[in-house]
Amino acid sequence: MKIMISGASGGIGRYLTKEFDNEENELYLTYNTSKNSIYETMKAKSKVFKCDFTNEEETKQIFSEIHSLDVLINVMGTIENNLICNMSEEEWDRVITSNLKTVFLSCKYGIEKIVDNGHIINVSSILGSTGMIGASNYVAAKGGVEAFTKSFALECLHKRKVFVNAVALGYFKIGMGLQLSEKIEKLVKEKIPLKNFGDPDEIFKVINYIISSKYLVGQVIHVNGGLRV
Repeated sequence: MKIMISGASGGIGRYLTKEFDNEENELYLTYNTSKNSIYETMKAKSKVFKCDFTNEEETKQIFSEIHSLDVLINVMGTIENNLICNMSEEEWDRVITSNLKTVFLSCKYGIEKIVDNGHIINVSSILGSTGMIGASNYVAAKGGVEAFTKSFALECLHKRKVFVNAVALGYFKIGMGLQLSEKIEKLVKEKIPLKNFGDPDEIFKVINYIISSKYLVGQVIHVNGGLRV
């Protein structure tokens, strides 16, 4: 398969890169600020791009260099937490742009490269449904990603047979899940019915399931250990 991982330098992006790294796949990987060493020891045929997906011209240029894709996985994003009463307009704009606009631009130009029966998967967060004190910008962005996914999925099927879905992740032993303080991690685990953070392998299993489906359209699949049901 020809797979593009937009945001491959982050924790989840790096993990997915490793899992899809085999001789049967052709990988297109993007990073913005830091190029990870994983790219230097890959089994799969691969091409690495530096791209700021908040910039339309850069995004358009990257996709112009790709002939076709079977799967596009969007994992871009960042956080800048603050209470709404203290949050600056810049903090709001940066997080909305890096989490939501990036998905919009990647989908806008990526859809032109997806083959029939191909897939676009947008990675969201449980916080887009539950909310969180001090993360209103991130919550709004991820909620927007999920709403965007549903609309874009219908637009794609109206013109072509491309399946668009989203995965909303709970807390995992990867990426932002490793950045929590011991106190916050304990509090979060107490709220999760399974009382633990998820194994990243669960993310890969769900994405593989989506890729194998030819009837899943516009869905947001939650993987969170029962934190939201």
